[in-house]
Amino acid sequence: MAIRRLAVYTPASALKSVVYLRIRAFALVNGIALPRATHHSRSRAFRAALLARSRAFRAALLGSLLLLALGWAGPGLGAWADAQLTTDTMPVSQIKPGMKGYGLSVFRGEQPERFEVDVIDVLHNFRPNQDLILVNTHHPILEHAKTVGGMSGSPIYLEGKMIGAYAYGWQFGSDPIAGVTPIASMLAEINRPLDPRIWKSLGTLPALLGAREPPNKDAGPRAERAGVRSTERGYDAFAALREHAERVGLAQTPAESHSALIPTATPLMVSGMTESALRVLGQQLERFGIVPLEAGGASGSAARPAADGGKPLANTARFIDGGSIGVQLIRGDVNATAIGTVTHVTGDRLVAFGHPMMNAGQVGLATCTARVLHVLASEQRSFKIAEAITPLGTLIHDRQAAIVIDQKLKADMVPVTVHIHGAPAAPHTEWHMEVANSRLLTPSLTFSAAFSALSATAADNVDTVFKIKSKVAIDGHGEIETEDVGYTPGGGGDPMTLARLRLFAVLGAAYGNPFEDARVSNIDIDITIDFQRDVVTIVDAMAASEDVDPGKSVNVYVTLRHFDAQEEVKIVPVQIPWSAAGESVEIAVEAGDDVHLDEPKAASLDDMLNAVRHGYSGTSLVLSTKLPSQGVKLRGQLVRALPGSALDTLQPVNEADRGATFSSFQRSELPIGRVLTGSAKIKLNVRQEPLR
Repeated sequence: MAIRRLAVYTPASALKSVVYLRIRAFALVNGIALPRATHHSRSRAFRAALLARSRAFRAALLGSLLLLALGWAGPGLGAWADAQLTTDTMPVSQIKPGMKGYGLSVFRGEQPERFEVDVIDVLHNFRPNQDLILVNTHHPILEHAKTVGGMSGSPIYLEGKMIGAYAYGWQFGSDPIAGVTPIASMLAEINRPLDPRIWKSLGTLPALLGAREPPNKDAGPRAERAGVRSTERGYDAFAALREHAERVGLAQTPAESHSALIPTATPLMVSGMTESALRVLGQQLERFGIVPLEAGGASGSAARPAADGGKPLANTARFIDGGSIGVQLIRGDVNATAIGTVTHVTGDRLVAFGHPMMNAGQVGLATCTARVLHVLASEQRSFKIAEAITPLGTLIHDRQAAIVIDQKLKADMVPVTVHIHGAPAAPHTEWHMEVANSRLLTPSLTFSAAFSALSATAADNVDTVFKIKSKVAIDGHGEIETEDVGYTPGGGGDPMTLARLRLFAVLGAAYGNPFEDARVSNIDIDITIDFQRDVVTIVDAMAASEDVDPGKSVNVYVTLRHFDAQEEVKIVPVQIPWSAAGESVEIAVEAGDDVHLDEPKAASLDDMLNAVRHGYSGTSLVLSTKLPSQGVKLRGQLVRALPGSALDTLQPVNEADRGATFSSFQRSELPIGRVLTGSAKIKLNVRQEPLR
């Protein structure tokens, strides 16, 4: 199978071809542009570049070019230049045990370096319609680092032909053995077409595909998206990730099966994030083989010089075979970049990793060039430590055999701003970031960035009352505002402070609704904290008698304890309905934000967003009386307290529009003005007839 050449000029002489390619590689390293035209035009370009510099520089450059031409360029640059001469791939059928070759990967800086390989054998049908080539790897670093996270995608060559990408390994293997994904399986993904409709349904549309279309609100309801429960109070920041992991069979982390041959770990280089936030994010991502590591990180806005004094590629905004690549999940005051290796660049597209990142199919995640600082060797896991350099391209396909990047597309990201009030003299109270625009990742990344900002600003492990106002801008729907109040004994370092904000239910509704393709364009989170235990605890509830009359009001006495240990009793009248005659009723006493409200079956995204915003405050005392009758949720309508005979009558003939039944409640609210915790229940017997 032929691979498109990176070098566009092939002289008749093989020797001249090698010399020219080495000169071209040196020119790239030193920022000298070579026009892609005739041999004579190249000569003129070199003369113009040389004349623009001093005589001494010209002499040094000519000497360096001569060394390059004679093959004395060093193992990194020479190996990379030689690899560009490769025009063929080798099919798996021609690979035999004992064959020797080499691979390319970056161990420091930006230049790919050669490592040796020899073939062990081929595992046939390792994945559906995909073999796996087992190889021994040889390099001073690999002898003690074994399998290295971040090497995924490193191209492997036999007899000068590319066979695939370094991609799999054993976590606790004692030998530097790797599994190589065949290049044919990877290249099969590179021409997979893009469907803008999928991007729209994911809430993102890379910029260079054309003008963004307004949300389509007239398409009518679609089939319910799997796993979407966005308006439930139990929906949290990591719900989408957990549900996706279950669908792709990754409910457990790969580390829980130590003997398995698994994808080489993808290190996530994280900077600007607190340890506690990093730990929570890691618990969710490690099941996908993405391992967050604390590291320094460039903002992705500019290239950085090599720390060892060596000169990186002058034009860093380009990908090369064997070079490093990053997938930017967060950038700004907090940075998170997943690191891997480019396998092969062809035209505007390239393949990398040799395994999926999250097996998410068509996606739209920002990518960038990257620089390796060090390879950290460990008995448990070895990783490349790297940082982002320059944003370039978009990850468009996340598939079984490879990730595919399109260099001409610019990924859509969501700006996130976090404001924190109530932390006196805190050095940093406003945080600005961008997070990946993704149904799977945006909620969890937003949580991680916000929790990091809060725990960095107010990590005091003391009683804390908080009020959080969130605004989510959704194209065509304006800003959706929600407010949450609460209490935590652990201060800003308690992740539960943020995990169940209604903000994440709004994001779940936007990305997962079955009615229209919605795009989240901005997220603003305003957090006010108060370091005191200004909370009220629900201690007990009772009525004067357990036996009550139907159709009459009963006083419920609720005992509340304030933070200073003082108790008070609140009297809340509760109406006992006639429909409960001869039955028993249960009254639940709760904080308002613990009350689950039944909502009509949504008929639009607006209905879903209204359901999220609708609810009682966490500073209100709510008494919910459970009735013996049931209600039914219809599209756009909630019918309560129906007799059993009426339930079937009201159900539509169309099965898709049939409503769900629910228990009916009658509720009373008493504002308290302080954050409430705790709950209580009482059970009352309703007489058949009122006492006379």
